[in-house]
Amino acid sequence: MLTAVRIAAVVTDLDGTVVRADFSISTATLDALDLIRTAGIAFVIATARTPQGLEHFQPLAQRTALTVCCSGSIGWSSRERVMTWMEAMAPAEIRRVVEIATSQGAGAASFDGALWRMTEEYYRLSPTQPHGPTRIVVDSAVLAETPCCTMAVRHAGGDLGHIAALVASGADSAALSHVGRSTVLDVTAQGVDKGTGTVRALAALGVDRAAAISFGDMPNDLAMFRATGRSYAVGNSDDTVMSTASEVVPSVEDDGFARTIADLAAAGWMIDDDESDADAESN
Repeated sequence: MLTAVRIAAVVTDLDGTVVRADFSISTATLDALDLIRTAGIAFVIATARTPQGLEHFQPLAQRTALTVCCSGSIGWSSRERVMTWMEAMAPAEIRRVVEIATSQGAGAASFDGALWRMTEEYYRLSPTQPHGPTRIVVDSAVLAETPCCTMAVRHAGGDLGHIAALVASGADSAALSHVGRSTVLDVTAQGVDKGTGTVRALAALGVDRAAAISFGDMPNDLAMFRATGRSYAVGNSDDTVMSTASEVVPSVEDDGFARTIADLAAAGWMIDDDESDADAESN
């Protein structure tokens, strides 16, 4: 039997979910966030962006209870403007990513919580992104020996699947995910992803995972889906994301997030606890 629970937290990805391709945020989305706040529900963002990249979107940042940045590597409080956690990558992981990127003719970059360092090739492929932090170009040897909490790889030919497989083949391989419509390979410390970050954020807010819902559009959102009681794939998502989510909603361009939030508000913010039902069936 399904158990009805009241939503206590809304967790969402940024780009392609609530932020449009032109980096705009619709009025309907902001109205939906105000509905969430009025209901006393925590709003959590889980993104591959850095804290500085999040702050680029002030209308969103100002409404968050807590943000999972850098795909789980950093916890960020916009209200207090402080990091609540940061998970560093192991030196061997960093060297491995740089060595593989260099051998494959790809560009690599790393973020240490304040600064993006990137090879000349990465800068060439991404001259304006990511938003927010200071960016400097360094030699690959410097990048390989510099501590960081997350890394990114870009390739002119777009062959990120092969590079991801090479990184994942090592015993000390980091967690990986394609972001930005698969144009960037995001790399975090082993065992760190949007899911672990979401679990950590919900615990800090005192929210039961069964009472949280999540919205996303890319494979790196799947771990976040598993960390919440119900999940929504925003239309035009990756096929795996749409097949995994509890429900598929309209695209960001059609205000799928905002329309779903409005429907949930009209229903009294109640959802079925699918996890409880699955546990009952297994006993």
